[in-house]
Amino acid sequence: MSLARNLHKGQSLPGNVFPSGSQEHTAYERCRQLEQHTAWNEFVDDLRSDLPFEEILKSMTPIVAARVLGFGLVHAPNDSGRDALVRDILSCDRTELGVLAYLYVFGLIRVFYNPKGPTPAVTPALSPRLSLEAAAQDPHVLQPSSSNAAVLRSQTLLRDNHRCVFTGIIDAQSYLANIAADVDPGTMALATNVAHIISQSIAENIDGVPPAQQAKFQWARTAGAMIERFGGFNAHEVLGHDNLHNPKNAFTATQTPHMYFDSLDLWLTPAMDAQGQVVCDTYNVCHADGFGPAIRAAAIKPQVTFRSVVDKGKEIHAPDPRIIELHAACAKIAHMSGAAELLREFYMDMDSIAVMTQPHAAYKLTRALKTLQSISTTAS
Repeated sequence: MSLARNLHKGQSLPGNVFPSGSQEHTAYERCRQLEQHTAWNEFVDDLRSDLPFEEILKSMTPIVAARVLGFGLVHAPNDSGRDALVRDILSCDRTELGVLAYLYVFGLIRVFYNPKGPTPAVTPALSPRLSLEAAAQDPHVLQPSSSNAAVLRSQTLLRDNHRCVFTGIIDAQSYLANIAADVDPGTMALATNVAHIISQSIAENIDGVPPAQQAKFQWARTAGAMIERFGGFNAHEVLGHDNLHNPKNAFTATQTPHMYFDSLDLWLTPAMDAQGQVVCDTYNVCHADGFGPAIRAAAIKPQVTFRSVVDKGKEIHAPDPRIIELHAACAKIAHMSGAAELLREFYMDMDSIAVMTQPHAAYKLTRALKTLQSISTTAS
């Protein structure tokens, strides 16, 4: 299953699919109206001296912002999340819709996006500015440092039968240690990692909201608050003291599918039986348009089934379906709106930029620093 548009380029909002006269219909129409504008400075009557959207949102045009919110309405993970987004859209003027879209991209969608590799840290800051500074100061900022990561690794390997959930390939260390069950002769074994579904910190403040709008968007101070509002669940209660290092938020994967999942190019949707009922802990593998050949080359299965197991009297839970569902919603919104490319631009590989090995790397770094500096100045 794939999105029927060019990779990362986004697509226009379709016709209004919500019942005429409903609040959903009205909110969606506001998004379609915003989509007709190409620059924030067109809203002369709405601009304020302390709200320089040309600086804050110069990489997120009204078109992208409108599509983030519009596709958010279409692909909301549940009714409560859609209702919350409807209320927020209807309470905003046109420029405030830009702030709302910014919060959804950099406050919510980005916690599922991990451009730096297999295992995230649980504490890096949330804003593009702080992420850039942390990467410059410490190239290993996203490497795990707690014993919880090692415990999680053992738990997910046991629960996932020492195999990549996407391919069925056996974890190489488990194979060499002879602890993987049901191993056929000639079975392939490769290195695996813990793949986190929420892969960035949900506790720290979201930067970048203009001072004049901070009171209005006080509810959106952290990614955890964004998750609760749109996802309909309290991530801290679901994950407990383990934070991100909880089996409910992780599974075992080899490098390629893990990379696709972390970059929102691959996601999971609930599988249905012949009667149209959801099959517990079973998901169809979906991907962004253009990834079909790569998915086949990586031997990724069309369907994934998780399980819970009991080890030493303690249950190791399957990944939480609400977290999987929210990841899928964010992946679809990111690709269909064009925000996926925006995230890639902000979180491009800092190591590659630092050594200036990529064409135009100096230009990209200068542009990123200027953009992020404007966000920092506005938020301070």
